[in-house]
Amino acid sequence: MAVKEIFFYILFFLSGLFVGSFLNLLIYKIPRKLPIFRPVKTCPECSTPIPFYIKVPLVTLGLRGGRCGSCKNKIPFLSYQNTVVELLAASLFLANYIFFGFRLYGLYLISGIILCSILIIISFIDLKFKIIPNKIVLPFTLVGLSISIVIIVLKNPGRWWLPLAYCAGAFIFMLIIHLIYPKGMGLGDVKLSLMLGAFLVKNVIVGLFLGFLIGSISGLILIISKKKKLRQEIPFGPFISIGSIIALFIGGYILKWYIGFI
Repeated sequence: MAVKEIFFYILFFLSGLFVGSFLNLLIYKIPRKLPIFRPVKTCPECSTPIPFYIKVPLVTLGLRGGRCGSCKNKIPFLSYQNTVVELLAASLFLANYIFFGFRLYGLYLISGIILCSILIIISFIDLKFKIIPNKIVLPFTLVGLSISIVIIVLKNPGRWWLPLAYCAGAFIFMLIIHLIYPKGMGLGDVKLSLMLGAFLVKNVIVGLFLGFLIGSISGLILIISKKKKLRQEIPFGPFISIGSIIALFIGGYILKWYIGFI
């Protein structure tokens, strides 16, 4: 492996760790309606100032187990769960570089990194609060559409409308499911599909299918193990996110395989 490639592997992994730390703050602040760009300077429990280097979960967990040095209580956005966010972001940043490199002026890479970052935020918020915030999904639908349209125009200008079509198609499909079974599919999931269509374009088909498949299997396992009741709500956002991340990287191969199979 060339030294240049090793450099970029390390660069994207470390960048993912750094961005993951910021994603933790967004996961903590957005559902609580706290100012996004106002830094958290003190411990939420005792108001003791938090040193800048402690705000990185991997550091604070190693030094203090995620606890405040003064009151010894756990700092909410520096928990073991949030360390998973950092490692997940780092792994996905690296995966995006490995899969897409700097093809087409790096637009695929930028699109993939943005999508993965947003899906991490959405998944962890949905798991805890059972909501998918509009302030994330709707603006990034426009971001995804903008990037996807530019990519397609650079490749085939006559098909610039494809992202809009798949975006609308995914939304209508999920809306129909919501209207048929509102308890199983929330409006947040419907709006999430709108954003996924903007970023994934045709691969949104694979993303939603895999999301349903993974969600159904996981739901059955939880019900059989009696960790969830049959009519108890299960956040669906994380399953759609997992399916969409898989579709981001290998959705094209899955579609080709399926079309060739039938």
